[in-house]
Amino acid sequence: MKFLNLVIDHSRATLSIMLLILIAGAGSRLSMPVELNPNVTLPVVMVMVRHDGISPEDGARLLVRPIEKELKTLDGLEEIKSTAQESMVVVTAEFEVADNIKEIVAEVREAVNRAKAEFPSETKEPIVNELSPSPEPTIVITFSGENVSERELFTAAKFFQRELEMLPDVLKADISGHREEVVDVVVDPARLEQYGLRIDELIRAVKVNNLLIPAGEMDAAQGRFGIKIPALLETAADIRALPVRTNAEGSITLGDVASVRRTFKDATGYSFINGKKAIAIEVRKRLNANLISTVDATRATVEQYRPDFSADMTIGYVFDASVMTNQMVNELQGNIITAMCLVLILVVATLGVKSGLLVGFGIPFCLLGALIIINVMGYSFNFMVMFGLLLSLGMLIDGAIVVVEFANTQAAAGLATREAYIVAVRRMAIPVIASTGTTLAAFLPLLFWPGVSGDFMSYLPITVFAVLAWSLTYALIFAPTLGIVLGRR
Repeated sequence: MKFLNLVIDHSRATLSIMLLILIAGAGSRLSMPVELNPNVTLPVVMVMVRHDGISPEDGARLLVRPIEKELKTLDGLEEIKSTAQESMVVVTAEFEVADNIKEIVAEVREAVNRAKAEFPSETKEPIVNELSPSPEPTIVITFSGENVSERELFTAAKFFQRELEMLPDVLKADISGHREEVVDVVVDPARLEQYGLRIDELIRAVKVNNLLIPAGEMDAAQGRFGIKIPALLETAADIRALPVRTNAEGSITLGDVASVRRTFKDATGYSFINGKKAIAIEVRKRLNANLISTVDATRATVEQYRPDFSADMTIGYVFDASVMTNQMVNELQGNIITAMCLVLILVVATLGVKSGLLVGFGIPFCLLGALIIINVMGYSFNFMVMFGLLLSLGMLIDGAIVVVEFANTQAAAGLATREAYIVAVRRMAIPVIASTGTTLAAFLPLLFWPGVSGDFMSYLPITVFAVLAWSLTYALIFAPTLGIVLGRR
């Protein structure tokens, strides 16, 4: 009880600490990333390999089998799923829950590189990616317009893609609904014969003149720099002026035997908004970034540059994850506040105003204190955290009720307020700790739930543990101190 006497003797410092905890808790709530669901790292890696024209049967034999053979040598592998279709195979590898998914991806990439030795020579470079737990975009921006060309829509989308990817909370912004821009070269057979040229000469001329040539290194005061000679074809005019053959009369260019124009690849699908051709940008936020602030920053960027484009172009939104998240957060926060008020009314009605307010003050104190711990652990403010706060509301004041009521009983028997609370803590400390411990024990198994489901559910017991830890501190330290200070008045 020496520690309790020390705390009570320095009641001003104790109450100042309480105030700091409340302020820090409120600051933690404002700074925490807000999401609908917890961020859970899925230990799943996807390998995609393309080979134009390969059948599903040959894909399974020539591509899937070497990949599976190498993946089976990796530690922690739980399951492999493979799909072979026309011109492409997809292999999905699921591992045991790991803290560092980047290391797993690196190991899978090394295994795939070993398997590449058995691939046919025409096979394209394999793509290895971790499977994201949140494939849905944060917000989708659309560009459409009746009197706006496809090139204008694509130009606007590319501009906003660059601007949005510069935002600190944006992971990437993907353009969809567009056709890839290409340069179309149509050779005139008559002119080709007239100049005595062959098709392979044209192809060779394009390949030779579309290179980035290394030219050594240069030492400078700032360090060593690589030197490269750019010889890339960047515009249709560059291709048109490309020399194919040189003779005494001059140079024969590609434009002399072919028409060169910018165009788009044939469409594989179409996207429309209100009957108008459209292009969309799917914006995805970074891990642990605040969803609501990311959406706000995205919308602000769009509004900032909207006047720079044609008035005939319509820029809109077809999906906004912040709407549902805001609605869910507001509803749950409203439920928490409502529950707090109901609990406070019930406590005041049964214990009296003074004791009821003393006990009820522990509700915001414990909830805000728990948010400090959750924020320090790097968790977001999501559905599971809010559900844990709501679930612990009815349990967090049990210890304070026991201590305050026992102190009131001792005070009614003639003890001074200070001695009454000291006796109450001395007599009730073990029962309060035991009661809190049994409650924590009931939630403890949730921490050992295996797999991805266990990672998802772990937010609930950790939130409850944080709240009940603060409730124990409040019941045995802060509530007696506050009760003694109020008893002096």
